[in-house]
Amino acid sequence: MWLLGSSDYSAQLAASAGLPYVFANHFSGSGLDRALALYRDGYQASEEHPEPRTFLTVNAVAAPTAEEAEERALPQLRMFARLRTNRPLTALETVEEARGAASDPLFEQFTADARARWFIGTGADVAAQVRDFAARYGVDEVMLSPVAGAYESEPRDASPGRAQTLELVAAAL
Repeated sequence: MWLLGSSDYSAQLAASAGLPYVFANHFSGSGLDRALALYRDGYQASEEHPEPRTFLTVNAVAAPTAEEAEERALPQLRMFARLRTNRPLTALETVEEARGAASDPLFEQFTADARARWFIGTGADVAAQVRDFAARYGVDEVMLSPVAGAYESEPRDASPGRAQTLELVAAAL
């Protein structure tokens, strides 16, 4: 069992219970350094887990080109901005719908903030980002959450961009 959280409290709870800790970086991102420090500094070994174990989650989009990856990220980035600005959630836009959406400064701010924490690029780019991220934070595991959007010509129920993300990154690792 692992404890998933994104706060100081969850890190301290996992540490005091001697459990492995997953920081939900895929939807939070802020407080990562502090949460890991609190977890590691306060870790109380348990019989099952004598050492602290950490795991981070990341949003990722990989495509054959960096340009396509950026395009495929846009629908989920806009959904994230919608969620963070307390606007009504809608069906996920296609890449074309997201590109054609009206400009909104608040959306753009939240999209840029999220984009800075996501891993977007070619399979090799994303694999390198994952390796660097894992090394920087000294974690045992990193879980990719593939968030690639679909083009209008692609089936909406099959998520080919998400499968492509996992395939390209796996091939590069």
